[in-house]
Amino acid sequence: MNYRINYNVVLYSETLYDKEIIVKNKSNELIAKCSLEDYLKRKHGDSFRQLIITRCVPDYFGGANIFNNLFYGRQF
Repeated sequence: MNYRINYNVVLYSETLYDKEIIVKNKSNELIAKCSLEDYLKRKHGDSFRQLIITRCVPDYFGGANIFNNLFYGRQF
């Protein structure tokens, strides 16, 4: 299952707000959240401090398609 996660990232030098990502092919929500945290730790390295998840919902329709345009008003 895919999960659409909205999050903020706290780094030592700044805070990145209102980020969104689709985590694909994870068996449950907890695994998807942990996978995102591992990815951000690799991406930002030693400057990574904290992940704040603001929303996590199953993404039944996948990435960029007609349903996302209708329901979310934008394309990813």
